[in-house]
Amino acid sequence: MATRRVFVLLIGNKERGEVNHFQLLQEETALAEGRRLGIEVEIAFAPGFDQLRILKKRTGDATLPRVDAVATEPATASTLDLVLRELSGKLGLVILSAWGPSIEAAAPGWGAGLPLGTVGTDHTRVGEIQGRQVRALLPSGGRVLCITGPLRSVAAQERLAGLKAQVGTGMPVEEISAGQWTESDGIMALNDWYRVARARDPVVAVVAAGNDELALGARRACEALANPAHREALTKARFLGVDACPTFGQKLVADKTLAASVLTPANTGLALAHLHRFWAQGTPVPLRSFTEARPWPPGSAGA
Repeated sequence: MATRRVFVLLIGNKERGEVNHFQLLQEETALAEGRRLGIEVEIAFAPGFDQLRILKKRTGDATLPRVDAVATEPATASTLDLVLRELSGKLGLVILSAWGPSIEAAAPGWGAGLPLGTVGTDHTRVGEIQGRQVRALLPSGGRVLCITGPLRSVAAQERLAGLKAQVGTGMPVEEISAGQWTESDGIMALNDWYRVARARDPVVAVVAAGNDELALGARRACEALANPAHREALTKARFLGVDACPTFGQKLVADKTLAASVLTPANTGLALAHLHRFWAQGTPVPLRSFTEARPWPPGSAGA
């Protein structure tokens, strides 16, 4: 089989250090799996607003080696639709961590001999696991603050819905969205919430964040509050994250900075494995497939 080339476009700005640990794990996994499978892998990062421009620039540059397929995580539903429109009939495509009706609509006319599929995290299940962790920490109930990812992020919306479904109506859940998925966004989100909440009772028992960076940022914001009573009360809250990357989230759980997280494996590896089977054996890329999320540490979500 001729060597294939896959362009992997991830979220963030690596030059500015604006890349969360899950995206770095996505990069590491893609490069390792590419070496294992004999696939040439190119990695690029782009903030959500710039994804389509970077994609067009790479796939349309005739002076560079031809790309056989793209694996990318669209930052929003509108970006997903634009990516599908741009690549339809031209290249193979595996969408990472996203799903929408436009994918099903695009599949029949995608193009002969061109793979199209998705590999994602079941974000509703992630939220459900985190909701069970909340219940395990608060068997008698309590107030919960949920710091979600960006407002327009499908992943953020589905994780919040899953959490609320598990927590139920017996526990009050306040929510605020972060601008992005970074630690600094977690700090800003907690401070934005506190500016409003401090006029009433700003004490919550659990802060459940959309990823480990947001959870760490929220905790650091609580530790820096000027009001000593509020600072003391909020730093006693239990902080929950998502991703549990071995080099970051799992360490935060081990040193008790976070009470727990939800392990979400990188999906770039499975995406490349799907493409390799398509090219080597003709096996269709599943239109929808998932990696398996699980509580971290094991047992933290109860029975």
